[in-house]
Amino acid sequence: MIVQVFTFLGGLVLLIVGGRLLVSASVDTARRLRVSPLVVGLTLVAWGTSAPELALNLVSAVKGRGDLALGNVVGANICNLAMVLGVAALLKPLVVQQRLIAVEVWLNAAVLTFMAIIGLTMGFNRVAAAMMLAVFAAYSTWTIMSAMRESKTGTVISSGGEIDPGHAGPPMGWLMIATCFVGGMALLSFGGMLASDGASAIAVGLGAPPALVGVTIVAIGTTLPELITSVLAVKKGQTDLAMGNALGSCLFNAGAIFSVSALIAPPTVGAGLVTPLVYMAALAVALIVISRTFGKTVSRLEGAALLGSYVAFLGYSAWQSLR
Repeated sequence: MIVQVFTFLGGLVLLIVGGRLLVSASVDTARRLRVSPLVVGLTLVAWGTSAPELALNLVSAVKGRGDLALGNVVGANICNLAMVLGVAALLKPLVVQQRLIAVEVWLNAAVLTFMAIIGLTMGFNRVAAAMMLAVFAAYSTWTIMSAMRESKTGTVISSGGEIDPGHAGPPMGWLMIATCFVGGMALLSFGGMLASDGASAIAVGLGAPPALVGVTIVAIGTTLPELITSVLAVKKGQTDLAMGNALGSCLFNAGAIFSVSALIAPPTVGAGLVTPLVYMAALAVALIVISRTFGKTVSRLEGAALLGSYVAFLGYSAWQSLR
């Protein structure tokens, strides 16, 4: 047990260091490309912090464990929408850019609701997975092309707050940015794996049911990179980066990671995933309303509500498992 505790703590340290490197590299990438931190958060940061989910789900799919991939993606998306946004908003209200309100919030709700409906009715098949992957590919292409046009015009839209005082001078060079970005992703991936493994072993050692550990601890562990990155971004005043990271990770998890995994090994939806699928879709739809209230911010009150709903979900999951 002592070894597992130190494994968990060591993972957290790596997550914090990796998160700081990734945020710094992302902010300077946005400055050099003359695009908003939001775009970087929706793409590079979101895809980078989803590395633990990518590794876990691809390995699971290749081994024919499509159900594990589905459970991890659903759990990770719930963590992004309820835990990551909830914690970040409690630290500082998150300004929701018009771009997110018009595109990503609606697209996220559509994709996750479609995923829940398919899973709860006809079940997942390769056709549905291919449709989700095509939507994600089209969205990603549009986002990158929009960023390129933004870079050419030099119009940088940022509502995330002040520039990080530590980056008041010229941005880092491309070599240093690449080093920090790759190093940050590596530390986040390895740290997330250590923290997840350590927490899982501790929970099992204390007698928690394995099913409960999979739905909660593993999902939280693979989402720790998003949480640490978003918290550090908010503390540096980059709420754009935090919002983009959470929404971009959800879209990447469902549209890319799960779709590819389902193409390899279509999963079946067990009884234990009914409530998580419904809760995930409900969170995505609720974000449409949340993004338009309190002056188009995710307020501290809304952050507390999101986090409170997640605690209630964990309690219900524990009760179900113990039954």
